[in-house]
Amino acid sequence: MNPQPMTVLRHLFASAALVFVFSPAIVQAQLPALELRPGDHVCLIGNALGERMQHENQFETLLHAVRPDLDLTIRNLCAPGDEPKIRLRSLDFGSPDEHLTHSGADVVLMFFGYNESFRLREGLDHKKVLRDFTNELDELISHTQSQVYNGESNPRIALISPIAFEQTRDPNLPPADSRNQALSKIARAMNAVAKKRGVAFVDLFTRTQQAFDLSPFQYTLDGGHLNSSGYGLLAPILVGGLLGDFERPNEVNPDLLAAVADKNFHWFNRYRAVNGYSIYGKRGSAGSDGTYNNRSVMNRELEILDQMTANRDARVWAIAGGENISEPIDDSNTLPFIIPKTNVGGPDDPNAKRGKLGSLEYLTTDEQLKTFTLLDGYEIQLVASEQQFPELANPVALDFDSKGRLWVSTMPSYPHWQPKSPMDDKLLILEDTDGDGDADECKTFAGGLHQPTGFEIGRGGVFVGGQHDILFLEDTDGDDVADKRTRAIVGFDTADSHHGLAAFDFGPGGHLYAQEGTFKFTQIESPYGLTRNLEGGVFRYDPRTKKFGVHVNFAFANPWGFGFNEWG
Repeated sequence: MNPQPMTVLRHLFASAALVFVFSPAIVQAQLPALELRPGDHVCLIGNALGERMQHENQFETLLHAVRPDLDLTIRNLCAPGDEPKIRLRSLDFGSPDEHLTHSGADVVLMFFGYNESFRLREGLDHKKVLRDFTNELDELISHTQSQVYNGESNPRIALISPIAFEQTRDPNLPPADSRNQALSKIARAMNAVAKKRGVAFVDLFTRTQQAFDLSPFQYTLDGGHLNSSGYGLLAPILVGGLLGDFERPNEVNPDLLAAVADKNFHWFNRYRAVNGYSIYGKRGSAGSDGTYNNRSVMNRELEILDQMTANRDARVWAIAGGENISEPIDDSNTLPFIIPKTNVGGPDDPNAKRGKLGSLEYLTTDEQLKTFTLLDGYEIQLVASEQQFPELANPVALDFDSKGRLWVSTMPSYPHWQPKSPMDDKLLILEDTDGDGDADECKTFAGGLHQPTGFEIGRGGVFVGGQHDILFLEDTDGDDVADKRTRAIVGFDTADSHHGLAAFDFGPGGHLYAQEGTFKFTQIESPYGLTRNLEGGVFRYDPRTKKFGVHVNFAFANPWGFGFNEWG
């Protein structure tokens, strides 16, 4: 059954009491302990297990709480689908070594094995598959051990196994037995590589399998990926695996959890910045008068985010050390933004030269209605406007629910969120309460979104496309406000926001379809394996079974719609 509502912190320590009675099958004392030193920069690399941690934050919070003396700087460099040799990113994103150097890594935690376990298919030589995987892992560790990311010394490494696959009791999801047979082989192979290379190893597989078997709660979204309660369960297992025995606090200051979450929000939007094709890629060289270009303007935003993240590191350390801090963080020490000059109307503006330049003096809604030319017998009616509802700014997608209400997603943050401003794109519900065809009420079903380029209502909630994820939003108490958010599908590339996830629609077979455009290099994990897609396509997702795949691979430019004919 699903867990009853429980705060993250309560569940974190309720889970800890359950886990630490176990004797690990792989004895940690036989392996080198991971040494953490004051001021260490700890970097996470690998797959979705690690990537989702920065959105849950229990692990980091507990680590700071039990070792406040270390003042650790933690940077999450994981991305769903990452493997030792293949880590897809958009054009010129930078190599893993470059990002580890930027983060000054003293310690590297490697999360691999889940996606690689799907290589152990029936009919293949499992010994060869495992040998190939261990060779990849061995090469990565050997290479990493030879680097000097912090400018002074080689990094210390811990290898983290995948978790077990949970038997969810959902007949639509894969059974756990066959998955766990493969995952156990992967975990043992990783342990052997760790011994060979003399690095620390944390066996999450054995400990989570024991915890899943003993608990009545469901700790995963789909059997293979942890939910929030699952990350609460994982936190003390991972901290204990890295540090050895530690004294668990009776409670953790909720301000510490909030501070860690705030730090990770800023770091995530720095490392996984939207519109990377205009930062690192070919559009980075585009600009106005030659004094700056997209790259310089947007790199400055990344520098500001680095500084804001560092400010939040200091807040985390202070709270972990026992300080009571209530005032807002002071970000006045950051660099100034570079304010772009407009290209509109300049001497090189081709539209101005052709006499096609529009006006920035916007008409009122009444004035706009007068500009339409309609065929005889047709009329046009204004349903809703930003003039009437200011929150209806930059509408980008719409849909109707079973009550006849109009839903609209908005993204005033386009082309992407700017640091120091609120991230508050919205999903709105517009309702005509008196039957005259005009919207009388505007409700915010969900705020705090980022570039919701597409959405679809169904399955008891709303699927909403962000730049990195497809969220599933639910209203559990019927007040037309989403009170439950799940990162249902994660790992979409964000190279260009106007090629982002769009045109959401349920197909004739009940699958959810969505499109993304060119420049994108997407990696999606599911309980059935890893899906990669290069340069755009149409995705297909079954919400019942959680199967995800590519329906069409094509380098679409600005894909904003599709339809089905009578042949499907």
